[in-house]
Amino acid sequence: MVNNLSMGPKKLEKVLVIFRRDASKVRSVLVEEGFELVESIPDFIVCYGGDGTVLFSERKFPGIPKLIIKTSRACRIYDYALSDMSELLSKIKEGNYQIHTEMKLETQAKGKKLVGLNEIQVHLNLPIYAVRFSLSVDGKEYENLIGDGLIVATSFGSTGYYEATGGERFEKGIGISFNNLHFRKIRSFVVPEDSIVKLTVSRGPAWLLADNNENFIELKAGDTVTVRKSESIANFIYFP
Repeated sequence: MVNNLSMGPKKLEKVLVIFRRDASKVRSVLVEEGFELVESIPDFIVCYGGDGTVLFSERKFPGIPKLIIKTSRACRIYDYALSDMSELLSKIKEGNYQIHTEMKLETQAKGKKLVGLNEIQVHLNLPIYAVRFSLSVDGKEYENLIGDGLIVATSFGSTGYYEATGGERFEKGIGISFNNLHFRKIRSFVVPEDSIVKLTVSRGPAWLLADNNENFIELKAGDTVTVRKSESIANFIYFP
């Protein structure tokens, strides 16, 4: 599903390349097509790599339009191959592109906030101790849960860790999946985008994580976490 598309009338000239592999080919194609390579304040960003590169670039440059050139499998409508890059850049110069917006999630705990494009996780800290927690969402309570944690995902992230823990891909809303839940089997489910997810740790320790962000919040017994739709969005360049 294509979310909140708008045409791309803005002329995109300055580009920053974010990569995990050798990006010399990407840079040379950009120069050949007449784009200016910059290190700050870009009009758009080329993400050359896998999903981790996309998550990193959105965290460092939130909201700036991104063109995704994948070095791994493509799984979204705006994942493109390096072999298509010259054609895509020609379309950008002509203004023949659209912007696809994706929602993000934000979580708060202990006076701190994290923002994620893929997912927010509560994950066990020590592998020898399961996390015991309770969950509340849309008036429904889930008490005395024990396991490795919880994944709260966006539709963008539904092809990642959320799917790996038993969730099915979805196009709209917020997905909730349980990581290795003990004693009880609760299937993953999707709630509306305006839902507020609340989790209380009754036995830790645990970590509160956002995407592949190395900064995290340590949780102990009694700590409460809220997860909701963020006011910030991610923008991706899309070609119909």
